[in-house]
Amino acid sequence: MFVPDFTRSDVQAATTPEALAHGQGLAIHVADLDWDEYSLWGRLPGQGIGVGELLVHHADRPLTGECPCPDGRAAALCAHIVALASAFLGDDTELADRLAAPSPGEVVALALELADRSAWARQAIWLSLDARGSR
Repeated sequence: MFVPDFTRSDVQAATTPEALAHGQGLAIHVADLDWDEYSLWGRLPGQGIGVGELLVHHADRPLTGECPCPDGRAAALCAHIVALASAFLGDDTELADRLAAPSPGEVVALALELADRSAWARQAIWLSLDARGSR
């Protein structure tokens, strides 16, 4: 299964601090989130933005997107596009809480599964473990 490969840093680099803050607040309102190898899409019903109107193009850097709002075609991502990207990435606090719940063995199994799916993740895990071991 293909999963878009972009990070919070990619989103931050493609927008303004104001749009980032506003978009992160709107992320909980994103509906019908889906993606393919080029774009991520969804809708913001409370903003009157439907599916097909709100896109994040994640194949290249910097991230780009499309939105029908007045800022939607600016060089920097608008708050609605940031909301879509943030909804996909999820909330770090919630992720930390959910990672704290399973047993250590379940977390190890999760890390091994991730390492089997991604050479980048495997290398990042090894580098992190090496750095901790050298302290």
